[in-house]
Amino acid sequence: MNRLWVKLSAAFFLVSLAAIGVVALFSLRATGSEFRQYVVASGMGNQAANVAALAQYYAMRGSWEGVEGLLQELGPGMMGMGMGRGWQGGGSGDSAGHMMNGPNFAVVDPAGRVVASRTGELVGETLPEDALSQAAAVVVGGELVGGLLNVRPADAALDAQAELFLSRVRTSLLWAAAGAAALSLVLGILLSRLLTAPLSELTRASRAVAAGDLTQRVEIRSQDETGELGRAFNDMAASLAAAETQRKNLIADVSHELRTPLTVVQGDLQAILDGVYPLEMGQIASLYDETRLLTRLVDDLHDLALADAGQLRIERLPVDVGELARAAAAQFAPVGEAQGVRVSVSAEDGLPSVSGDADRLAQVLRNLLGNALRHTAAGGSVVIGARQVAGAVELSVADTGAGITPEDLPHVFDRFYRGDKRARGAGLGLAIARQLVMAHGGEIAVESEVGRGTRFTMRLPQMSREL
Repeated sequence: MNRLWVKLSAAFFLVSLAAIGVVALFSLRATGSEFRQYVVASGMGNQAANVAALAQYYAMRGSWEGVEGLLQELGPGMMGMGMGRGWQGGGSGDSAGHMMNGPNFAVVDPAGRVVASRTGELVGETLPEDALSQAAAVVVGGELVGGLLNVRPADAALDAQAELFLSRVRTSLLWAAAGAAALSLVLGILLSRLLTAPLSELTRASRAVAAGDLTQRVEIRSQDETGELGRAFNDMAASLAAAETQRKNLIADVSHELRTPLTVVQGDLQAILDGVYPLEMGQIASLYDETRLLTRLVDDLHDLALADAGQLRIERLPVDVGELARAAAAQFAPVGEAQGVRVSVSAEDGLPSVSGDADRLAQVLRNLLGNALRHTAAGGSVVIGARQVAGAVELSVADTGAGITPEDLPHVFDRFYRGDKRARGAGLGLAIARQLVMAHGGEIAVESEVGRGTRFTMRLPQMSREL
């Protein structure tokens, strides 16, 4: 009983068995009772002859005195008995013996009082209206003188044929109940196996994933809760596979990015030690640049780790976005001038402040401006925009550079992703920029068209006036 399909099969069978048992019990009881009622109703088929005999008796005697003898002779036609002959001497003793097992005929007067009955029961009692409604009226000379009815229909005796018929009906009901129980068991097993098959497949796939096979997926065959569970498992497996791929790529990229400057430093130092390179200031400066690259890479990785852990320190103070844009433009204007690229600012007046860390937001702008100048040819321009939108302040960096291809555009914020594989750098700048903007409760997006330029836009919630 440790399998779910076995438990479901047992549950289906028990529920079906209970329902079949109740139906069979009531059917057996109702069949016996209703069949006896039918026997009585059929036995009253000679009711007209019985009433005529009673009317003739009352007309001859003028009262119901001694009518008990006539009642003993009255009987159901289904028993093969003559009706209304005994009081005239036409009945036999054997017939009377059979009649004692027949319906309990009674005669009531117009007031509903029992004046005589076949068994002597209820004599002198007044019957209720519902019982009297079943009585057949006995009319003599146009006057109602009494009525004939069966006061105990359930006690009607059955002959051998009737008992055999009733027994066969009961046997058929029992066989039908047994067949229904067997069918419910088979259907319960089939349905339970059908319902648990997706769960079994899901269990197998889960064990495979736990063993390291992240390619496992389950087939979705329905739109119910089981299908929803299967879709959730597939999504989870896909997320795990993506995370595992990202982890492997991260290790490979970090190893590569660390190996490159370390190899340069090691090679240069070895050359100096071997006397290949002279120990000059230019060579020392080259080594220093490589160590700065290493330091920047480690710092970037540290920032990303803090951001992922939700521990990136943000000192929230009012920040003038317009002033932030102008300061960044002033810092990069000489670099742009040296490259033949014009750096300008387009900021609205009276912009509301945002709550944030000015140094972190400046770091984002420096990253975006550095990328823009790197990919913009001489004669181009880079514009830093600042404007107010609904409930937020929007900072943007737009250039007229080469643009980003459609296949690279969805990945620009991915870690270690570089559209230009020849570019120097770890490919962490935009990933850090996104984390910093998100840490401020904002969002960053990119639009680009190859050959026409790129526009990065970050939207930051403006500071409440109450603050």
